[in-house]
Amino acid sequence: MSSNETLNLASLKMVQDELVATIEQSAQRLEQYTHDRSNEQLLQDCMDGIRQIRGTLNLIQLKGIDLLADELLEHISAMAADPDKANERNLDLLGSAFFVLPRYLEYCSQTSRSMAMLLIPAINDLRIARRATHLPESHFYGFEPLSPEPSGSPSAVLQSAELPELVRRLRHMYQTGLLKLLQGARVAPTLTMMIRALERLSRITEGARLQTLWQMAGLTLTVVRDQDMRISRSRKLLFSTIDREIKRFQFEGKAVAGRPVESELLREMLYILSLSRSELPEVINELKTFGAPVTRYSEKELVREMESLQGPSANTMTSMAGVLTDELRNVKNILERAAQGGPELIRETPELDEILKKVADILGMIGLTSPADALRLEMSRLNDWRQDTRVITNDDLSVFADTLLYVECAISGLGKTTLSDEKLHAINNASRDEVIASSHLAEAEMLVIEEAESGLAMVKRALAAFVESNFDKGHIRNIVGTLDTVRGGMFVLGLPRATAVAAACLQFIDECLLQNDQPASVQHLLETFADAIISLEYYLDSIKLDKQADTSVLQIAEESLQALGYAVH
Repeated sequence: MSSNETLNLASLKMVQDELVATIEQSAQRLEQYTHDRSNEQLLQDCMDGIRQIRGTLNLIQLKGIDLLADELLEHISAMAADPDKANERNLDLLGSAFFVLPRYLEYCSQTSRSMAMLLIPAINDLRIARRATHLPESHFYGFEPLSPEPSGSPSAVLQSAELPELVRRLRHMYQTGLLKLLQGARVAPTLTMMIRALERLSRITEGARLQTLWQMAGLTLTVVRDQDMRISRSRKLLFSTIDREIKRFQFEGKAVAGRPVESELLREMLYILSLSRSELPEVINELKTFGAPVTRYSEKELVREMESLQGPSANTMTSMAGVLTDELRNVKNILERAAQGGPELIRETPELDEILKKVADILGMIGLTSPADALRLEMSRLNDWRQDTRVITNDDLSVFADTLLYVECAISGLGKTTLSDEKLHAINNASRDEVIASSHLAEAEMLVIEEAESGLAMVKRALAAFVESNFDKGHIRNIVGTLDTVRGGMFVLGLPRATAVAAACLQFIDECLLQNDQPASVQHLLETFADAIISLEYYLDSIKLDKQADTSVLQIAEESLQALGYAVH
């Protein structure tokens, strides 16, 4: 199958009205059955309708939607054979599929194109519910790549007795990132850790067929990170499959290094690379080397069309916080003009009421009732000012400004977290001073974390220059002070485990790299030390969202430093 899909628009429009009517009628029968489980004829009529839909879809050869119809038929047939399978979960899935069917037909008709990939999530929801194998994301890509022959001599590490232990540590690094990814952690730092593990595995297997897998997997994760691509269920399964391949390598060693990479794995990764539209030379080269066809849609286009198919996408917390902040900024500008030109200007600014009402209504809608009530109180006071002839004092304006500060602090974190019931409860029940103090403290802590991140980035650049200059110590003399600053920041934030890791990193630089005689294995030592820095960097990114973030990721740094002879205390 080609990645470019053809559509017989004339045939679709001839049967579309009839198809939609049959779909709606079948969905109605299913809905009636949910309220009258004893009437099996309703289920039979629903099945007959799906068969009719399936036959019509065969005639117009509309790719993808026929598979969705097949899955519907499988589920409804299973319900007819076993009424216990007509549970809420299965009925909800069927309802969702019945919603997607006519929407996709409408999409094809309006856009004059088909995009079967849009239906993969709905198809897989039904397949997974009946314990069938899920369709890979690249199912409609229609390309079967072959694993290339190795070039060069196999790495000496493949023959080393230390190979299992090294692969175990690298798998631990990969799994740490994978686990966080599956738990919904921040994508970029999580993928960076996984990429680091794959880069090391690629060097270990240099000259072996297995190197292709690690290189392609690392490149795939890189474009997913750099292009901020989705972490869909299919991609999580792909990344989990890579972990299983690392496990095989760990336990079977060089015996698996010469095996060709599975075609399905390569196809899935090449599909993601093609979707990314990345301009990285490595991506362009790999697509060209494998002769992979270019999809006629990018990842961004695919996401946009999926949202279009599923209905209007909800506003993200980030965009909502941005809108609210902009509105509050307008109010503050009005207050500033009133403070400079005379408080009476407040009475002459009718748009102030409209802005305050808009912000209060949005806050009330999302559950931030206390900040919304505070704004409504200011609206009431503003109305009193307009009806009262007394002079509006600077103290009055100061109270107004305090309320705006409170509301601004209450919404300041909306773009960085989900609005859980617990968070709403905490914001609504906290005093103004607590909300403001918490916001200011969070800002101060963020500055410390960002300074520490900048320090680690500088350390990595200095180490890279150190290597490129054939180990000229002039490039690394200043990073002891930088790491000491990072250690101090971790201490101030009350993070003892991270503080100890930073201290051990500092000790390694000072005692090992800056000593008079350069160790013979300095390149290997730097690789291991880089693992520790990556681990610490990942942890810093994690605590941006939650200071109580899991510290287990630091175990990678501790193990790496232990391997260097610098135990973390």
